[in-house]
Amino acid sequence: MLSDNLSFLRDVLPSAQGVSLRESEFRDFELRLRLNSDSAGVSRIDFEDGLVIYAALFTFAHGRSGLKVYDLGSAMGYSTLWLAKALEDACSGPCELTAVEIRPERVEAARAAYRDVAFERVSINFVHGDALKVLEDSEDDRVDVAFVDVQVSLYPRVVELLTRKLLPGGLAMFHNAIRPPPPAETFQLLVKAGWRYAIVPTLEGVLITRRPPS
Repeated sequence: MLSDNLSFLRDVLPSAQGVSLRESEFRDFELRLRLNSDSAGVSRIDFEDGLVIYAALFTFAHGRSGLKVYDLGSAMGYSTLWLAKALEDACSGPCELTAVEIRPERVEAARAAYRDVAFERVSINFVHGDALKVLEDSEDDRVDVAFVDVQVSLYPRVVELLTRKLLPGGLAMFHNAIRPPPPAETFQLLVKAGWRYAIVPTLEGVLITRRPPS
């Protein structure tokens, strides 16, 4: 639930409807995806976390094109919406968003939900598979942005992969940075790699970090 001090943002968020997310009722689609997840008992990010990743990615992507973004652990597509909306609003040209989920029924639910939603600058690919394996097997070793929402016990391994896959200056965001807390090794690996990070103190926490430019 959106906290009282942020509730005003519901009235100023971009709205979206069915033809293009830019012109349509964003809040209606966000609510539908949220209810889809909740009714199926599927874990998702909170609304506040969505605001955080939207703002971070919008700022990163503004005026850029050709970005390759990964939603690792996308469940039924709720976090995917916030990432897609940020890219749609910020990118100056085509950008790619790959949403990876290990449970096939959740992938199919996400595909069905997005079937009637069009984007002008974002192509979304819903992939069934293990998020870490998909990231590791990505062909061109080019990842501009990654949002991570897999089991927190896997976060150290994700950091290790991102130190190889994330482009210099790239952006990484991790859900559940506070609750449940990731292994301490997660933060130790970031420090060792020279990546500065911050944790936005939402209820569950969002860790934001960038790979230093080369």
